[in-house]
Amino acid sequence: MNKIIINGEDIKIEGNSDIEISIGEASKFLNVQSVKIKIIKNTDIIIEASEVDIKLDFYINVLKDIKANIYEYKHDGDYKFQYKYYLEENSHLNVEKICDGKNIKEMTVINLNGENAIANFNLKTICKSLEKYNFLVYHNAKNTVSNILNNGVNILDGKLEFNVSGFVLNGMTGCNIDQKARIINMTENSCIIKPNLFIDEEDVIANHSALIGTFSFEEVFYLMSRGISKKETLNLLTKGFLLKGITYYKEILKEIINEYWR
Repeated sequence: MNKIIINGEDIKIEGNSDIEISIGEASKFLNVQSVKIKIIKNTDIIIEASEVDIKLDFYINVLKDIKANIYEYKHDGDYKFQYKYYLEENSHLNVEKICDGKNIKEMTVINLNGENAIANFNLKTICKSLEKYNFLVYHNAKNTVSNILNNGVNILDGKLEFNVSGFVLNGMTGCNIDQKARIINMTENSCIIKPNLFIDEEDVIANHSALIGTFSFEEVFYLMSRGISKKETLNLLTKGFLLKGITYYKEILKEIINEYWR
């Protein structure tokens, strides 16, 4: 187990021989720090961030035949993070991300550079202000797989945006791309989902879905007709929506949901 704890401008590392990690100094002009991680053995990585005052660029390289899980939790603070992932042959990366910040802007670039590389991303957020998540997924080798799942609940002054673009060049046969995004919008504010597929090869499987709306009337009516209050109904429905597929931070996510829907 490896941990990266980010608090304000301070970055602490609790690691072992499963990874090689280096921290670059922040630019005096741009106030951007870099975190470079090379994953050399099967491992889990925890990233926790709070009250962040710097921009961060992550460079994460998953070596051949390596399986890694990354669990990330952001809370409070304003975030401007960029992630660049590089997956080599037969590597397998799972990312679970929980966000409960103030303002968040992220750019995630996934490079599937080796055959049979697999990237699974599962993002859950409760958006209260401005949050924008951009994904660029490049299938640079044959038989690569990407599964990008983005779920968010928009409340208060929230304006939530998901942009996901997948790319397959001609000759990169056997690739599998799946993009799913859903926003439960509990405000009158505008939310955006932009799913894009740029496919220049016929021998691929590519799917995307995007949905912005509220919980269905039938779901709400069913629970309230059994004596459950509206707040508790929203609590239960939100848990069912956001907890799916989450393992490491499940209890924390439950606590976050309870804070908003007591």
